[in-house]
Amino acid sequence: MTDNNFDYDSFVRNPPNPIDIDDLTLQDSLFSSTSPSLSPCNSFNIFSLNINGLKMFSQNKIELLNDFFSLNRISFGGVVDTHIHPKQMHFLSKRLSNYTVFSSVLDTSQHVRSSGGVSLFIENSLASHVHNYTSLSSRLLSVDLYFKGNIKLRIFVVYIPPTSDQSLHDETIDLLILALSDAK
Repeated sequence: MTDNNFDYDSFVRNPPNPIDIDDLTLQDSLFSSTSPSLSPCNSFNIFSLNINGLKMFSQNKIELLNDFFSLNRISFGGVVDTHIHPKQMHFLSKRLSNYTVFSSVLDTSQHVRSSGGVSLFIENSLASHVHNYTSLSSRLLSVDLYFKGNIKLRIFVVYIPPTSDQSLHDETIDLLILALSDAK
C-alpha cells in the first residue's frame, strides 16, 4: 500500500461488492465449478467462507472444505465464524493433509452468539514461509509470510459480526483499521 491517502475506514465499512451472493448456498459455492481453473505461475488462489460454526457436523464440513480447497487449488482459505477453540481446530485440521491451519483465540466470555473464531488454511508449500501469526481477537487474525527477494505478505482473516450487535461490529472494524494502519 503505497498510497498514503487510502481511506481504510471507508474501505472496511463500505467494501466493494461486485457480485450479489445473497442467494448463493454452501452447496452451490463449493461444487458449482465445472472444472478447476489453472492458476498462472506465481499466483495465489484466495478463498473466504463464513462456515457458521464448525461444532455441528464438524468432520463433514472439514472434509468438504478439504475437497473444495484441493479441487480448486486454494492457496489461502479464510474460514470465519467457526465457534471453536484453536485446539479443536488443530484436531479437526489433522484431516487436511495438504493444509496448515492458523486459528484465532475464541472469546466466549461476553458474546457467545458472536464469538467468532477465524482460521486461515494455508497450502503446505506456502505454510513453510509463515514467519509469524497473531490472533488480534476472536474475530481477527493476521499471518505474515516472507519469501525470497525480501517479499513480505500479510494476510488478514476477519469476521465482522452482524449489525445486530453494533458495539461488537464497530469494535471489530476499529481493530481491523488499526491493524491495517500498523501494517502500513
